[in-house]
Amino acid sequence: MILESLIHAVSVGLDPNSMVQDSITQAGRRIGIVSYDFDPPIGGLGVLVRTYVEELRKQFPEDTYTVVSPSANADEFGSRLGRSRSRKSGGCPLFSLALFFSLHRIVRKYRFDLLHVHAGSGGVFLLRKPACKLVVTSHHTYSQEKRLVYGNAPIKKLWKSCMAFLESRTYHLADAVMCVSTDTAEEIIGQYKVPSSRVCVIENPVHVPHAEALQLASKNPNTILFVGRLEARKGILLLLEAFEMLRKDIPTAKLRLVGSNLLGKQLNSVMKSRGLTDAVTLLGFVHDPYRFRETAEATMIVVPSILEGFGLVAAEAMMIGTCVISSDAPGLRSIVDSGRTGVVFPVGNARACADAMKKVMQDHSFREGIVREALSEAKIRFNVERQTRDTSDVYTRVLGT
Repeated sequence: MILESLIHAVSVGLDPNSMVQDSITQAGRRIGIVSYDFDPPIGGLGVLVRTYVEELRKQFPEDTYTVVSPSANADEFGSRLGRSRSRKSGGCPLFSLALFFSLHRIVRKYRFDLLHVHAGSGGVFLLRKPACKLVVTSHHTYSQEKRLVYGNAPIKKLWKSCMAFLESRTYHLADAVMCVSTDTAEEIIGQYKVPSSRVCVIENPVHVPHAEALQLASKNPNTILFVGRLEARKGILLLLEAFEMLRKDIPTAKLRLVGSNLLGKQLNSVMKSRGLTDAVTLLGFVHDPYRFRETAEATMIVVPSILEGFGLVAAEAMMIGTCVISSDAPGLRSIVDSGRTGVVFPVGNARACADAMKKVMQDHSFREGIVREALSEAKIRFNVERQTRDTSDVYTRVLGT
């Protein structure tokens, strides 16, 4: 693999020849953070950026962090045009285009020493380099979406190809590219041809309030949880197929689905045709405290996605103490170590998914062993304070301080 030796940002040196030494000292750094999603968050990206900003401000109070986003609680909205499309279809590309005309003004206004842009599918792209140092975080790529999700949809594939071209431009402008998984880093180096010396991996931090209390929650017997948008790319149809198989061996199994239904009537039709209506509970969108409680009380959580930037749902479950079953999709396979911190099955293989659920449901000692290993690893691996320090270290290297 391209990045066999590329693990954590602290162990990866960025090319000093690609970074101009500035006279900026660490004290008093002016950092601009650009993200389409911030606060209130639309999805996982907004939660992540908000968490990072809060932690950066706490750990490094001598620095100034200014958020540029169309989100309501941002410090700077960028432009009226970009903000008017917030949370609407096509809003993210329009926000990025608006930045083409407004970003230089914003950089001058706040006198940024460094700009940190959150890019990738659903993220921001830049068409020209700002008048300051540039760090880009890639959450996952349009090229992965084009190939893995929309391979059989010509129009969407063409659109993703166009966005991949713009995304590639952003990474090539950057002084450093931080990736949330090794899968994404390999894609950026292999497909976008960004020099590996400018790429590092910093996995997302995961914050679960009251995690210790949640770890003590009683499990609901034979209960399977799914968290995410109810759509094909999240693997929900495969999960229903696998759940039907499981019910033939374990008729008492129950499935609870947390997330917005993007399949509409098709979802109910599939459940009815498979005879699952009475065994599946649709909870809809659930706010975090209740979602975490659902995770804590489930026997297992299944993440059957085709593609993830970072398996946040899996990482949260590891921290809460619930056994994870996941596909080996990019963004997930680097999170879960099959047989040690979870159980992994091939993408799209319903039979393997059903067998994994059966194993975890019936073998209590196997399940508890996985939970212990996952919990021990997650506390260190996804630590918010640690990941924030590593992000700040990248700022330091790029600024040459």
